[in-house]
Order: sequence, then C-alpha cells, then structure tokens
Amino acid sequence: MKLVDIYRVKTFVVPEYVDAVVQGVLSIDDLRVGNYKNVMWQSKDGVEQFVPGEEAVPTEGESGEKTTLTSLRIEFSIPRDKSLLRRVIEEGIYPNHPWDEPVVQVSEEREARKQE
Repeated sequence: MKLVDIYRVKTFVVPEYVDAVVQGVLSIDDLRVGNYKNVMWQSKDGVEQFVPGEEAVPTEGESGEKTTLTSLRIEFSIPRDKSLLRRVIEEGIYPNHPWDEPVVQVSEEREARKQE
C-alpha cells in the first residue's frame, strides 16, 4: 500500500449539464486510479438553492428571488499539481457549467493505492 497526495475536487451541477462537465474534465485529465481511468463519483438528487444578486447573470431564476433546483455532486481526485488543478477548473469545469459562478470545492487529501 502507498499513500498518494491528491486534490479532491467537487462541483454541483444540474442534471442536464452533468455530461458536459464530465466530458470537459476528462478532456483535461483521464482521472486515473491504479489501473482504472475516468474514475469519478456522482451523488444524485440533491437540492441546490441560491438567490442571484443584482450583478448576477443567472441561467436559472431571477435576481433577488430564491431558486431551488435538483443538483448532482460530481467528485473526483487528481494528482496534487496546481497547474493541472487550474486547467481542470478553468478549462474543464467552468466553460461546461451553466452557472456564471459555479461552486467548485477543492481539498488536499491522501488516497491509498493498493498497487505500488
């Protein structure tokens, strides 16, 4: 067993844009874990809520009004490389996500790898 330094990346997206966001991420990195690629997790049927501010350009909802939508969480890990992280977010997620300010959470973690 070996421990590997990784970034854990999570974002939340409405169902009709999941495939676009996933393909955007995979166009930057193949998300390899051991002998597997395209490794990611999706948690379904969450609820996302927001109130767009006056300066917002909402895809859904109106400025000043609460909007509630079904949302999925997409989660994956990449090697702890800041340049790769920036590309995954700026080139993989942002241009394929419908919101003008998508929530993207990043944490530094370690994953166990069975194969050394």
